[in-house]
Amino acid sequence: MTAYVPLNERALEAFDALAAGGVEAVTHRASPFLALYRTERERSGLLAELQAIRDSGQSEVVFGQLTGEQARALEPVLTDRVGAGVQLYGQRYLHPPEFVGALAASVRARGGEVLEGSGVRSVRETPQGVVLDLGDRERRHDAVIVATGAWSERLTRRFGVREPVQAGRGYSFSVPVERMPGGPLYFPQQRVAVTPLGDRLRVAGMMEFRRPDAPLDARRIDAVVDAVRPFLAGVDLDDRQDEWVGSRPVTGDGLPLIGRTSSERVFVAGGHGMWGIALGPVTGMLLAEAVLKGETPEVLRPFDPLR
Repeated sequence: MTAYVPLNERALEAFDALAAGGVEAVTHRASPFLALYRTERERSGLLAELQAIRDSGQSEVVFGQLTGEQARALEPVLTDRVGAGVQLYGQRYLHPPEFVGALAASVRARGGEVLEGSGVRSVRETPQGVVLDLGDRERRHDAVIVATGAWSERLTRRFGVREPVQAGRGYSFSVPVERMPGGPLYFPQQRVAVTPLGDRLRVAGMMEFRRPDAPLDARRIDAVVDAVRPFLAGVDLDDRQDEWVGSRPVTGDGLPLIGRTSSERVFVAGGHGMWGIALGPVTGMLLAEAVLKGETPEVLRPFDPLR
């Protein structure tokens, strides 16, 4: 957690910098952001974790304890099965598909090119630059950043990256609601989070370690539904759309891979686990500095891909 301190301190302002630079996607302030439990005893683990995070130097982590009644007053979608809560302050959330689309639009607006549907078979270094094999053609670049998530190991191992990256797969779907929550709701004991996503509620959970390309397992969706159903009212968990499984890139030591490989022209950005959305923009800003200046910022030292 100490290694994450300087990244977390700049994480939200990095979203603001992107917005100021033309990325037309909104980050919403979470009012409120609640972690919810059946009993006060259940929440003791999270309270201990939050205090440990503060003790590591992340003083911006601000939270307060709620009774079940207080939590339900803040969020009427909660049932009386909620007996205790923790409110976290200063948090935000976003609409992931809209955000990614806005990033791509910003790249194109600046004269950049986005190749969709093009898989990279290999990356190799030559005296003339870094060559990407796209199967039907090759492209040569001065520098390359491999940011292919749970698939990164295949492209980076030849450049000295030995830390394994596994797929920690999460499942999600969206459902209609009678009343949209004011912000994200997290059920730590059930490992399920729900977040407003347009006019529907996104429900997500699970950490399944399998091949990143393995098909969706419908039993996992059922498990998420069963876990969260007792806590939500006016939410139609049987009218599911957008059932999906995504592969979070997870490293063995819990730290991402950010920085230069054994090649001065090949860089890595990935392995953030469940924090890819939150730390993506600040990762990009710091890594851009490393690529352009040829020097790795000190705050990235703990995330050295060659460790």
